[in-house]
Amino acid sequence: MSSTPHRYNLRKRTGGAAAATPSSSSRPTTRSQAKKDGAPSTTTKTKTPQPSSSSSDYKSGTNWVHEGGIEANPYLFVLIVVSPFLSLLLAYITSADMAERSMSLSWSVTHPLTQMLPACLSDVSTCISSTLSAGTSVLPTFDGAKLVLVFMFVGLVLEKLLPGKLDYGPETATGHVPKYIDNGVAHCFVYSLLFFLGSNIGLCGKEEERLVLPIIGNFAVCEMYTPYNFGVLYELFPSSLAFLNIFGIFFCIFLMFKGLYYPSTQDNGSSGSWVKDYLWGTELYPRVFGLDLKRFINCRFSMTYWQLAGFSFCYHSYVLHGNTMDWGLFFSALSQYLYLVKFFFWVNLYRLEFIVI
Repeated sequence: MSSTPHRYNLRKRTGGAAAATPSSSSRPTTRSQAKKDGAPSTTTKTKTPQPSSSSSDYKSGTNWVHEGGIEANPYLFVLIVVSPFLSLLLAYITSADMAERSMSLSWSVTHPLTQMLPACLSDVSTCISSTLSAGTSVLPTFDGAKLVLVFMFVGLVLEKLLPGKLDYGPETATGHVPKYIDNGVAHCFVYSLLFFLGSNIGLCGKEEERLVLPIIGNFAVCEMYTPYNFGVLYELFPSSLAFLNIFGIFFCIFLMFKGLYYPSTQDNGSSGSWVKDYLWGTELYPRVFGLDLKRFINCRFSMTYWQLAGFSFCYHSYVLHGNTMDWGLFFSALSQYLYLVKFFFWVNLYRLEFIVI
């Protein structure tokens, strides 16, 4: 691995469309062109010339931060900054903890979404302090962190063990052709089955709670294993979300430095700004021990969590309301699940290596 950052045909930016316009061509610099222009030599394997374009440096493969970056989207940048706190606040006001604590607070609302605005307008200073207090009260816990890490670990095991055909992504500007095992559909259904069977409504749960055939007896593994509540994603959602916010910060720092100093491919580089490098990334295909990190986080962990969370939340509501099904919530969870089943079926068509979620 190189000990110095590899900068692939990068140009410093000052912002705006004018700065994005190349002086001659937006095509990747070849070795002969580098010698002619006096630029650093970079070997690029291209089958066909790429058309000149001043609208998007990302498409031409010459810079990771194009005119869709911070300069052109200041509101997007603000959203990125405030989103971690906003996610914690929304998790809090929709949690059971909010309902319990609101009864003992001097400033409280029993229906946050319908009463919060009038309450804020009547006492702005208290509204601000209470909002900050509510958001910062959501803290990571050991159980929340364990849920996230175990969820990732199971996805990692399935990624390595599930069979699938070898597939290829589109060739990049540097000649790299990404390879991956196409096992997304198998991952989708196997993970769903494991999440169901390992819970209290699966094989090892109490007989009155199981949703499997009652003729199935107890298994030896059930003597050593205590099943988790199927609604665990709801129960630990605020604390696991708080852990994910912290995890995400350090993970992105790791990715930024990895792309600069230990890149997996030549499709990497710096924009010249630490802020841009952190927010927009420095590497197209980061891999660790052969694992495609972008595909694993986006298309395995995140999508599977999203897929199962709906049913987990629905089950919690079912138990909370005396085993009464909220059919609107159920069909919402079902539609979300089927939507993501379609995602796993179509993942090869969309070539998700180039989708940044």
